[in-house]
Amino acid sequence: MQHLSNLSDLGQEVARLRRDKGLTQKELGALCGLAQSTLARFEKGNVSEFGSRKLLRLLEVLGYGLTISAAKPRFTLDDALAQRRLEGSEVARSGTAAPAESRL
Repeated sequence: MQHLSNLSDLGQEVARLRRDKGLTQKELGALCGLAQSTLARFEKGNVSEFGSRKLLRLLEVLGYGLTISAAKPRFTLDDALAQRRLEGSEVARSGTAAPAESRL
């Protein structure tokens, strides 16, 4: 399963699915009740928002659905600092230095 994290990625994926089905933007738009220009802007990531009804209808016509999953947490500077502190405390307890590639 592919993780799509923004509207632009979602539009590109819809474009790929549409092409895989052999449909033009005009044909898919007609099936969904969308103007070809609206679909084109969505596929190119040139929209600031895209309604959920439109999206769900597009996916339905293409034979797909929407799945919600937990987002993977991103490694932050706070995470790096915490890891560094942990490695430092392990070094202090063992009396040996951490390998160079594990140091930040």
